[in-house]
Amino acid sequence: MLGLAPDDRGLLPDSDVARLKEFGAALRERSAHNLSLGHSGTTSEIAAALDDDPDTFWSAPAGSHHSILEVIFPKPITFNRSLVMEWLNDGQHVQKYAIEAWDGKAWKRIAGAEAIGHKKVDTFAPVTASQVRLNILSSSSEAHIREFQLYSDAHP
Repeated sequence: MLGLAPDDRGLLPDSDVARLKEFGAALRERSAHNLSLGHSGTTSEIAAALDDDPDTFWSAPAGSHHSILEVIFPKPITFNRSLVMEWLNDGQHVQKYAIEAWDGKAWKRIAGAEAIGHKKVDTFAPVTASQVRLNILSSSSEAHIREFQLYSDAHP
């Protein structure tokens, strides 16, 4: 609910329209610097989840109920937000997941939830890592991930 109502002309007030334009610009800027775009995964199939194309997707092995989508960066990146989209054409399958970063010694959980669905955005304290993974901890069938994106509010 944005709490907007038409004025006596039947239009949104000019001041509200101006604020909505600012809001739209802020949202576009927030998603303009996808750090995962163009980077490699541990398999060639993972590229489909890193290409910023919601018509392509990565699939976990057939019949699996746990899987990992891992991204490797040539040098460490710092990020504080992730966006994950599940391909829903044959239903929602992810039941529990974690976003994890390699700290040089072990995987560290930085976010997680019970489901992904159409789009799930997680925010967390800034993390610096050269390997990041989406760990599908449980799913009703093999997971299908349309996008796995990472962002920094302090983008370069």
